[in-house]
Amino acid sequence: MRVVGGRWRGRRLTAPAGRATRPTSDRVREAVFDVLTALRLDAAATDHEATAAPFTGLSALDLFAGSGALGIEALSRGAATCSFVERDPVALRALRANLAALEVGPAAGVVRAVDYRRALEADLATARRYNLVLVDAPYALYPAVEAELAGRLPGVLCPGAVVAVETARGQVVALPLAELRVRQYGDTRVTFLQARS
Repeated sequence: MRVVGGRWRGRRLTAPAGRATRPTSDRVREAVFDVLTALRLDAAATDHEATAAPFTGLSALDLFAGSGALGIEALSRGAATCSFVERDPVALRALRANLAALEVGPAAGVVRAVDYRRALEADLATARRYNLVLVDAPYALYPAVEAELAGRLPGVLCPGAVVAVETARGQVVALPLAELRVRQYGDTRVTFLQARS
């Protein structure tokens, strides 16, 4: 597993041992960030601020972070900060090892070893907002997770924020956000949504 784009392109990432965590493949991560890049560039062009670095300065949230590969990809491409939410001890070891290997300090990469609900509640309480949210819950748990996300996620999004939700191929995402695109990659479905401006 490697970083597929940005300043750390080609750098190896550690994957958690065992089957509890299912890392997003390099191919799917690259495809997801190609779509996110196109969406960010489209938004920038609409705002008359087209840029070659669409992730620069963004605040990202990586829910169910696992190894941190998705959030690290955002940081590699210019995001200013990423909050990594993961509670599995094995995944946390891999995540922290990856951040240390890339020399990501706590100002840029915040690791939160808590349940996603507690993390979102804390963000709501402190008015913390994100421009980019990456959600990769265990596929079998996603229907229950979605009900929780629907009530909490909109409150932590900046206007126009983009959310990418990775699920099993047949899972339809029904969050209270505007659907932008849906892509299928083998057994994986990624739904791209946007907060109201």
